[in-house]
Amino acid sequence: MVMPNTNLDDSQSPLLDQNGIQPTEQSLQIPTLTGPTKINMSFIFSLVASSGVFLFAGTVWYIVFDAEYEFFIWHPTLMALVLLSITQGVLVLQTAVRKEEREKGLLWHKIIQTVVFLSVIGGFTIIYTHKSSTNKEHFTSPHGKFGVFTFVYLLFQTVGGSILANFPGLVGGAAKARGLYKYHRISGYVLVSLVYLTALGGTQTDWA
Repeated sequence: MVMPNTNLDDSQSPLLDQNGIQPTEQSLQIPTLTGPTKINMSFIFSLVASSGVFLFAGTVWYIVFDAEYEFFIWHPTLMALVLLSITQGVLVLQTAVRKEEREKGLLWHKIIQTVVFLSVIGGFTIIYTHKSSTNKEHFTSPHGKFGVFTFVYLLFQTVGGSILANFPGLVGGAAKARGLYKYHRISGYVLVSLVYLTALGGTQTDWA
């Protein structure tokens, strides 16, 4: 989910209106990856969302590292990292308003989504290898079927975002890439929802 580094337009505005809460001149400045920000609706939304995914991922990591070690535990470990990182990859763009903040946000977005890309490939490889080594069938549970669909969706989303941001010439230039960004953004929100649903499905499956 990478957006092109171009001039801003309405399609690139934050998810929530920065003026949802009117700050005063003495408003507390909160440090973020894109620079100091004031407490507003966008920041509050990001804080709540981050708290939720940190709690979920932290719970998963606590459970797997408290269990007896086996190769399989790296699947939920990496997929929890995917859940956490993909959320932060979206949120890092929401508190960015000024051009300088947007540029920093885009850089962090690329870095975080690279972590997502590598983690999801690692997590998929681990579960596939584990099932093959134990002679278990692949993609038989609802979680497995939903997971492989989300995995493929994420790969296409990542490649598409990378093209828009880094190789706009492949879609006809920066102007056309900017026009396509809104579709990439909407698709990204769908992807995040799929990741959440897949993660919730994983809580209902048998261990390994």
